[in-house]
Amino acid sequence: MLTQGLTILLYMVAFATGCMTLILSVVYHVRENIEWTKFFIIFHISLLLLMVLQVMKVFVSLFFGPTVAMVTGIVIQGLLAANVSFLIVFIPYFSSLNIAKPWRNPFIFIFFFLASAYMALSILDIIFKGVWAFQASMMIIFIFTLFFSIADLMKNLKTIADSGVRLVSKAIIILSFVMMPLLVINVIFPAYRHISYPIYFTAFSIIILVYLINYFTRTSLPKEEEISFESASRFNISQREFSVIKLIEAGMTNKEIGDELSISVNTVNNHIANIFSKTQVRSRIDLLNILKEV
Repeated sequence: MLTQGLTILLYMVAFATGCMTLILSVVYHVRENIEWTKFFIIFHISLLLLMVLQVMKVFVSLFFGPTVAMVTGIVIQGLLAANVSFLIVFIPYFSSLNIAKPWRNPFIFIFFFLASAYMALSILDIIFKGVWAFQASMMIIFIFTLFFSIADLMKNLKTIADSGVRLVSKAIIILSFVMMPLLVINVIFPAYRHISYPIYFTAFSIIILVYLINYFTRTSLPKEEEISFESASRFNISQREFSVIKLIEAGMTNKEIGDELSISVNTVNNHIANIFSKTQVRSRIDLLNILKEV
């Protein structure tokens, strides 16, 4: 009873955090109208549905008679299986969308096959009532999908244009590796796998929530005057150097500037040294201040 109560509490926290994230995500999508955000909303709703179904499963086992619990439990387990099967296809598709990488065969075939295999194993698990081999195999399929997508994201982080989204992606990668021991335990003891879902989902939602709150905080503040080429030209700044200055203004590191402009870090360093020499400053802050002076 105590374990079931703790499980419900974990799922309620996950659901509350997820709902806040979903609401802000919808507002973010309406304001920015970026293509990937609508897919994120679909993804997040699927995860929320997963949380709701898991809680319903626990409630049914606690408060209904054995016959009702058995029938309702089968329906809920079937819906859960369908939802996770959808995620097995959608997670790698969504990660490829973020890194601007076309999603094509053989990956389309592989993940549709894995989703079908997960659904088949779920049906067998319902029929034979909790066979360890079926449950462990289902967990392995899900973990493989998750970490394939994470590995693909790690490999192609530089292709993510938005620095904020790139930072969020790094945080999700770190979270996934931190959660690795718990996921391994879930493979060995699949009967307890439902406990890891709300923990991972809550942490994932908090990462997105922090990003969105930071975004809305930034956009609600009065905007500082942006540096114009006219203000920089009085120091004989070239167009290329001005491109570097704008990226400095955006808060990018030298490495990120190099990636953005497709030049080496040494070239970026040379540009910045020339800019500092022309403006007679010694730091980025001094540079931005002097260029914003009228």
